[in-house]
Amino acid sequence: MDRVLLRRSLLYVPGSSPKMIARAFDVPADGIIFDLEDAVAPPEKECARAAVATALDAPRDGRKEILVRVNAVTSPLGLRDLLAVVPKRPDTIVVPKADAVSILAADVVIGALEQELGLPPGTIGLVPLMETAASIVDAAAIVAAASRVTGLQFGAEDLTKELGIARTTVGDELHHARSTLVFAGRARGISIIDTPFVHHADPAALVAETERVKGLGMTGKTCIHPNQVAAVNAVFTPTDDEVAQARRVVAAFAEATAAGKGACSLDGKMIDPPVAERARKLLDKADRIAGGRAPATN
Repeated sequence: MDRVLLRRSLLYVPGSSPKMIARAFDVPADGIIFDLEDAVAPPEKECARAAVATALDAPRDGRKEILVRVNAVTSPLGLRDLLAVVPKRPDTIVVPKADAVSILAADVVIGALEQELGLPPGTIGLVPLMETAASIVDAAAIVAAASRVTGLQFGAEDLTKELGIARTTVGDELHHARSTLVFAGRARGISIIDTPFVHHADPAALVAETERVKGLGMTGKTCIHPNQVAAVNAVFTPTDDEVAQARRVVAAFAEATAAGKGACSLDGKMIDPPVAERARKLLDKADRIAGGRAPATN
């Protein structure tokens, strides 16, 4: 089963800002990431944790994914984060500077809490934040470390700092890392979510970068400002023309299959099983956007 969730846009919200937390639910992002890590200064960690726990008590309709980025899960601070927020049943925990050990540790703690709460195993997902050189090299092992891993999230700022390189607007220096994550994620049928675009006052450059990463196979992008969400959603949403063409492809291939053919031609282009499957997935995505954030079933 393809477990790619509808994660076109995930908006980071500082856990230390009750005002931003309250406003986040009205932003049309597919998901909200309440941040207890980098966005929160050390003296504010305890208050932020309490604020996020309170926010998780709010009624939810299930149409917007709720994620929490905790502190390092192998640290006392991260453990306290998990103990505070997991009982509030967020959809997903984001694990910073992920490696296989941290994913296993998070899996064990979350699994124990799920059992204590009477939740089915795997109710709460994990998204490793891939922001170190080691995480890019070990991406396949990190994805395989726990069955509750539902996506990979790329973090370019920490990675470029570690590599000692500048992050450019064009992003050629990130091409290899992004492609590596796409292969690791696609091999497991999970989401691959791109790093935030930090120049939030440059909408044209945001769209250009989002289109580039979509072309690499990424399925969504994190946002650091509400004004980025609509543009990111638009890039990852099939257009009306794309939907219409996909329907034509699916119909033509179905007709060919009924006639005992393995392929057909449409508008001078060959339609074979991979092309038809790609069209079906596009239609499935369009349906999920119209109806909510359920995972694909094909």
